[in-house]
Amino acid sequence: MTLQNVQTLRLVMGTWTAVALAYAAAWPMYFIMPVFTVMFLSMPIPWFGWKMAGQLLFRLAFSLMVGLVISEFLLDFPLICIPVYGLLLFFIYYNDTPSAPPMAILFMTLGITIVPVMGLQSSLGSHVISAGLLFNMALGLIFTWLFHGLIPNSMAKLSPAPQVKKPTALAPVSVPKQERARLAFVSTLVALLAITIFFSLNLSQYALAMIQICFMAGSPGTNSSIQAMKGNALATCIGGIAIIIAFNLLVAVPAYSFLMAVTLYFSFLFGQQIFSGKPLAKAFASGFITFLVLLGSSTGIDQVASTNFYLRIAQILFAGLFSVAALILVEHLLRPGRKFRFFLWRAFNKGS
Repeated sequence: MTLQNVQTLRLVMGTWTAVALAYAAAWPMYFIMPVFTVMFLSMPIPWFGWKMAGQLLFRLAFSLMVGLVISEFLLDFPLICIPVYGLLLFFIYYNDTPSAPPMAILFMTLGITIVPVMGLQSSLGSHVISAGLLFNMALGLIFTWLFHGLIPNSMAKLSPAPQVKKPTALAPVSVPKQERARLAFVSTLVALLAITIFFSLNLSQYALAMIQICFMAGSPGTNSSIQAMKGNALATCIGGIAIIIAFNLLVAVPAYSFLMAVTLYFSFLFGQQIFSGKPLAKAFASGFITFLVLLGSSTGIDQVASTNFYLRIAQILFAGLFSVAALILVEHLLRPGRKFRFFLWRAFNKGS
């Protein structure tokens, strides 16, 4: 087998096993565990070790703890809560963008956003969310370690061709402090705007969109480009189209065994593209995560479940459009002399 075949097999079997166990046991927030598993298994690097795994787990635990503090003590005081959020977001984006892996930003922003949003409904809900996220991420790391051991890269046959330098996805990138501060400031303004809107309007049922916006805002230099907008839109469309097909199949045959067959089929399709080395590989990786996130809402067959399912797709699309538009606007306000192409078809034609 080639290295691509080994990586694809590991992703497919790891995802399928995680979905099989999680959906059968159905513990709290069970559908999140396969998402974490795919996040780690789709990385084109060997198992990064328990030290790095512990650091990522600590990031999530710390952010969840901060989110609980905000939920318990600051939600009723918006004049204090908003500035605190601004400081936290700037700290996260400045320290994690772009020197740390993208997942670090996701885990840090996840805790400080979703926990207080759930706290708007009930204090108990925020504690359940915190425990569920931490537990499912730990299981996702265990599954990643397990399948790296069961299906290691050493199974691939060595090629006589010149060896390609191994990817270093976790290696830090050197960026001047002034530029890091500017990027962090732009990210903070965009994320803080989204948080203010969602909290002031009590839009806890649309928390998925807010989390997506905070995560996408973490890379303003990348996400504000037309190429990145095309990539984000493509990833959402890929995952959305796949889950729409899967959802309708599961409505027609609502059986656990059929769910496993559908999951195996789509895991194989996405896995082949993720490790293909093609330009769209990253889009398929993001699309697969979108697919699994939405799969958790496709287990019901009534009209309400169907409506909620399509609303989640709309949330992800809205998050992408909001992030790109807000980043471009903030960059334009901060750099008024910089020219922007507002006619998207011209920019698309130039980038293609």
